[in-house]
Formats: sequence, C-alpha cells, structure tokens
Amino acid sequence: MSWQFSFFGILFCTITAIAAYVTVRARRGAFPGEKSFTIFMLSAAFWAFTGALEWFVALPDEKAFWSQISYFGIVNVAPAFFCFVLAYSGYARLLTKRNVILLWLIPAITLLLALTNKWHGLNWPSYAMVQHPLGNYMYYEHGPSFWMFVGYSYLLNIASSILLLRQSGKLFRLYQTQSMMLLAAMLFPWIGNMLYNSRTIVIIDLTPAAFTFTGVLIWWNMKQYHLFNIAPVARETLFNSIKELVIVVDEECRIVDMNMFAQSHFHFTTIPIGKSANDVFSPWDQLCSFILSDRNEVEIEFHGEEAEPQWFLATKTPLVNAHANPAGTLIICRNITERKRVALEREELIVELQEALANVKTLNGLLPICATCKKIRNDEGYWQQVDRYVAEH
Repeated sequence: MSWQFSFFGILFCTITAIAAYVTVRARRGAFPGEKSFTIFMLSAAFWAFTGALEWFVALPDEKAFWSQISYFGIVNVAPAFFCFVLAYSGYARLLTKRNVILLWLIPAITLLLALTNKWHGLNWPSYAMVQHPLGNYMYYEHGPSFWMFVGYSYLLNIASSILLLRQSGKLFRLYQTQSMMLLAAMLFPWIGNMLYNSRTIVIIDLTPAAFTFTGVLIWWNMKQYHLFNIAPVARETLFNSIKELVIVVDEECRIVDMNMFAQSHFHFTTIPIGKSANDVFSPWDQLCSFILSDRNEVEIEFHGEEAEPQWFLATKTPLVNAHANPAGTLIICRNITERKRVALEREELIVELQEALANVKTLNGLLPICATCKKIRNDEGYWQQVDRYVAEH
C-alpha cells in the first residue's frame, strides 16, 4: 500500500484513542447495558481507525478497501447504542436472544453487501478520488444498500433519542447537569451523520467522531455525575413497587414525581409533574399542610370511598443533588390504619378495665353481714339484702 501524511488521519487516530480509553475505563464499572456500551464504543473506535487508514493511504482502490473494512464497525454502532439505551431506560427485558438477532439482521446484510460491492454495486455504484488541499478524499455514490441501512439506523437513532429525551425530562428538575449531558449525547450522532449524508460536508465523515463524543459524554456522566445512581432501573423496579404513598416535590413545592401506588390512591390518571402541591392536594388539607410546613412527621387521616377513614404516618426526607445542594423533598406516607385501630381498641379496653377495677375496689375488703338476718350494711349505714347489694355493686 502507498502511504501519505494526512491531518485528518491523525485526527481520526486521536478519536480512536479516545474511544479505546473510554471503553477500557467503562469496563471497570458495572452498570446496565455494559456489554452493549462496550460494543458501541469498540465499533466507533474501529470505524474511526479505519477512517484514519483511509486517509493515510494514497490510491483510490486502497481507500475504498479501508472504507469497506470500516463497515465492521459502522453496522454495529446504531444497534449497539440502541441496546445500551434500552438497558439504561429500564427495558433490558426486551433484549432477548431472538430480538437481538432480529436487530442485527439488516446490519449483517449491509456488511455482506458492502464487502461484496464490486460484484453488484448495491452499496457504491461508483466512487472516485477527489483532489483537495487538505488531502485527497473519496467521493462515493450511494446505492440502495447504503440507503436501506441509513434508514434503519435513523429508526434506531430516533428510538434511542426518544428514550433519552424521555429520561432527560424526568431528570431535569433534580439533575439538570445529567439531563443536559444526555441531550447533548443524543444530538451529536444526528448532527454528524446528517452533515455527511446531506452532502453538507463531503470531505470528511464526522459520524464516527460524533458517536465517540456521545460515548464520552455518557461515560463522563457515569463517572462524574453518577448517572446510574439515578437510573430509571431503580425507579421501575423499586419506586413503583413500594406499597406506600411516595411523593417527590422540588424546592418550590412543585410535584416532581410519585409512585403508581400514590397515583392510584389519589385517582390521578397522570402524574401532575410541575404543578403546585398546594393545588394538587387541596382536597386533602392535612397532607397539603404537612407538605408546606416545617414538620418532619405527622399522622394524617384520609376520608375516601372506604367505609372507614384511613390513617397514614407521613414523613419527610430532604433530597440533595450531585453537588450536595438541596434539590427537593421525599414524602412517604405509610398506612397505619390497622395500627391505629388496634390502638383505639386498646384504649377502649383500658377504660373498661379501669371501670371494672373501680367496681372491684368497691367489693374489696370485709363486708359487714348480720349474723341473724344475713343482711349487708352499706356505706350509708343501712342494711340491704345480699342479692340487692351485689347487683348494685
């Protein structure tokens, strides 16, 4: 092969090194979608590395060869990233063996067509090397195989973006930094790929760089801001399974979140995120007063559709963000109706026992009984029949 110096080749080598470094560092921690993230980063690194080799070689056929080899990385980036986002968003159960095989079916066909392009031209009907002051580059005419894979990748990227956007919206009120970094991670691949496929930039394909920086942002979010400490995996499996009323409000007492049990108890069809707790819980004045007060614990009585009122022990726990600044309040209401009922029954029993004890004290000691008529002398000094005295006392 004929080699030449290339500024863009050095750039892509740098991107390869960054992707490899992030892959190694990310492998040291356990997090949802770890394997998918590793495949994603390795694929982006391989794509960038073959891109560097394409810039370093001088002849058109040699450049086309490395462009073909790059498809070993290209076809894996979008599906691997989608699998990672699924796992991060709490849908890892969907990644069955069957679904994964179906997910990689079109990428596998695309790879095969790219490697055998010289026999059918479905991926590149033609290509030519273009002279440029910054370095000679390849201009490819794209065929149906290429556009089929582009459309498929866009569908996966749209699905990944929707999941990340949804998660970013959930995190925004308490974790603004993590949320903004997720949005940035979502935008990079779109910008890089559209610039190249729309021919806005033809000299260089920035897509591998865009995906690499997406991986860098996600890894930095995991390392610096503990992204997976607030991952929805915990929320879906734990938060919604708690059989207690769980409510989260921000510093301005606006609703941030609540679990499904609370949503069902208050008969909300959707979580009133962003609305004032004073307005949302106005029908439940005791709860509303507790949320707005400085108290950390209180017993609340709810009168609902049940025949008897329900009692809850409401407690508050302050929340802080990654910088240890106040971020809101966690309110948990535990149902203590049964405990309350037992306590009331116990109080009633104590009263009855106290009354019985008072009556017993009346009979305590020796009773003055006449040896002749068998009558009992009462406290007033009068004589009474035994049966009448016992009946009264």
